[in-house]
Amino acid sequence: MKRITLLAVPAFLVLSSAASAANPTYNAAFVSNYLFRGLTQTDDGPALQGGADIKNGNAYAGAWFSNVDKPDGAEGLPVEMDVYFGYNNQFDGFNLDMGVRTYNTLFDVGREETEFKLGTSPAKGLDINLHRGVKAQYWYPEVTFEKFLPQRLYLDVAVGMWMQDDADDKALTARAELARDFPEFHKIDLFVAVDFISDETPFGDNNDKDDSDLNVVIGIRKNF
Repeated sequence: MKRITLLAVPAFLVLSSAASAANPTYNAAFVSNYLFRGLTQTDDGPALQGGADIKNGNAYAGAWFSNVDKPDGAEGLPVEMDVYFGYNNQFDGFNLDMGVRTYNTLFDVGREETEFKLGTSPAKGLDINLHRGVKAQYWYPEVTFEKFLPQRLYLDVAVGMWMQDDADDKALTARAELARDFPEFHKIDLFVAVDFISDETPFGDNNDKDDSDLNVVIGIRKNF
């Protein structure tokens, strides 16, 4: 319980301080598999997810939760809690988005990580980001693109690369998601996504199996 309290306090402080100047938005989703940059966090099982976001001018903050697979013998809740904040600097025809995100698990054998982000949006719907993980010492450059299509459809595409400092392996990741919103049904979105990773063990060495993996994910989500 002490561990959960210590993790929850920073999230509450970040969100409550920002909420005094802006109205928060909320999101919820149910997905058939929680994949993080090509790696399943639920042992290929379903996940219930939700979060809150706050924006005040160019500053933003938020918290996000999901159930995850808990290792055998671990004590606590099988839940991941992410807290993030940042500032999207706007210049004349150029932006520089700087952010920090902490990944926390509410059980004692956790996978905590702090990640810094530096990004820009050179064109509408196009984002280029560079992520740096402090604990696991990795780089993750990523390009994402969003395109709105006819019939209330939209397409999201993301391509990235796992690159750990001391690992022999690298892993290319790619995700393509097609979604449709249904305002007549309580403004929900339905989506299907295809996730690919070139190596399921991107933090490994040359002696492990460099097997690629391809997954199809379906889900439903709603913004409040």
